[in-house]
Amino acid sequence: MSLLYTPQQSVSGDYFLAPPAAAPSAARALSATDARWVELHAALISAGVPPQPGDGSAVHTMARRLDDATVSAVVAWIDSAATLAQPH
Repeated sequence: MSLLYTPQQSVSGDYFLAPPAAAPSAARALSATDARWVELHAALISAGVPPQPGDGSAVHTMARRLDDATVSAVVAWIDSAATLAQPH
């Protein structure tokens, strides 16, 4: 009996568990506000800005009140500032 799933095996009896269902796409699973929150947080962390107490609330407020285009501009500014701050 093999516990590894291979496409040639049938679900009926060659192993104990069926292969997991595909995870939903993150873009479909998140609200627009949550997606913007993740994008802003990721940009800050990528730029070397560690989250501090209260930052989550502030970033969430920006994500809730700013539209996608504005968040994209803010993320670009963060990326540009991080690039300029790197030693050459």
